[in-house]
Amino acid sequence: MEALQAVLSNITFQNVLFLVGGAFAGIIGGALPGISPSMTIALLLPMSLYLPPSYAIMTLIGAYQGAMYGGSISAILINTPGTASAAATAFDGYQMANNGKAGKALGMALTASCTGGLISSVILILLAKTLANLSIQFGPAEYFGIMVLALTLIAGVCGDSMLKGLVAAALGLLAATVGQDPVSGTDRLTFGIFDLFDGFTMLSVFIGVFALSELMMQLRAGGKVLNEPTQLLNVSSDRITFREYWSQKWNILISGIIGTFVGVLPGVGGSTASFLAYAEAKRRSKYPEKFGTGIIDGVAAAESANNGVCGGALVPMLALGIPGDVVTAILVGAFIAHGLKPGPLLFSQHINDVYMIYVSLILSCVAVLILGMIFLPLFVRIVKIRKSILFPCVFILCIVGTYSVRSNLFDCFMMFAFGLLGYVLRCYKFQLAPFIIAFVLGPEAELNFRLALRISGNNYMTFLEKPICATLLALTLVSVYFFAFRSRKQKKMA
Repeated sequence: MEALQAVLSNITFQNVLFLVGGAFAGIIGGALPGISPSMTIALLLPMSLYLPPSYAIMTLIGAYQGAMYGGSISAILINTPGTASAAATAFDGYQMANNGKAGKALGMALTASCTGGLISSVILILLAKTLANLSIQFGPAEYFGIMVLALTLIAGVCGDSMLKGLVAAALGLLAATVGQDPVSGTDRLTFGIFDLFDGFTMLSVFIGVFALSELMMQLRAGGKVLNEPTQLLNVSSDRITFREYWSQKWNILISGIIGTFVGVLPGVGGSTASFLAYAEAKRRSKYPEKFGTGIIDGVAAAESANNGVCGGALVPMLALGIPGDVVTAILVGAFIAHGLKPGPLLFSQHINDVYMIYVSLILSCVAVLILGMIFLPLFVRIVKIRKSILFPCVFILCIVGTYSVRSNLFDCFMMFAFGLLGYVLRCYKFQLAPFIIAFVLGPEAELNFRLALRISGNNYMTFLEKPICATLLALTLVSVYFFAFRSRKQKKMA
């Protein structure tokens, strides 16, 4: 309680201002088609490195919550989800807007998103420290086992092909090995290039793989599509009432819980949570035939679930240091840059910062609610920005953000290289999540692998002699078999 009181006493007007600014930027990033939450966080990352840790945490957490909600705006108004997790929202949200109830759809999306975020925040507070206390008994072998399992699960659930997921993860691990050996300190894969002695900077990788590759993919659409004006449906002045919101209380609660626990699972993400919650709401409904025709229940379920993912994805990140999706992978990089290493020791060495994250999650839900109520007309207009105007601005931000951290042009060249790599992966239907999460986890996985061998005198059987590690590796083999079997079955049905 003393740590929590210390955090609350340090919540200043400046802190809250940065959190509100992050939430505002997140909503805009989520609302703009083509600007995903991961791209939004990646573009904000350079600025956050110049801020004190508390300011940076609040800015990025606010942007995370804001971006998850922002996708619903374009999903409802133009039937184009700003984020993948808002796809289920478009089923009923766009139909409601077509029926002249855009105001009610937007209002329900806003209130359900914020409520789902609050639900996941409470569950995070209850679960994270307990999981961290259990994992503190882990040694290097156990940590290596759980990281291998996490990488396998992420490679398996991201996309239809297990092989493509594993290839993407292998490329991420390869990129992570560039630089100095974590144990001996010798140079690896630097080819005599001095700028590679410290490896690839996370910023150049994140911005290149997410932002630049997305711009390249969008440019393939051609000038006609990029210059095409967006036709918005009219936003009705008919606002959602408290009675309508309260009628969805159980739907929002159940969907928020579903979103939270789906978020805990590595690599599953907000889109899966939204569709699961939507399907469950339809199953429990007294009038399931109305789903997809413009029913407010569908909007409430989808939006509560996708914001519920935020708190859920932070559980394994904070407790084990394992990011559950691409956004939390970027957050891991940001926290490490500020001297905060996610994992069980975070709760004993930086408990004040952990409470700061908790408080930031709760306050960001409130900030998103207030911003949505006040600035909704502005956010609606932002959706109308043509891509031919938006994308050059994003391109400039990519270059400036990458260069500003170390004032090194080499980082910009690496950003372009990883942008090209991300573009090639996207073209051939490889998922980016396994690549990024493998790049983030790679150094820790290698370090724990090498430490386990050193402790055991280079006895490789140590990974099988330790019960927890052996169980985790067995689960890894089972998951590989399951995903391979599923992939083979899908190919036969195609």
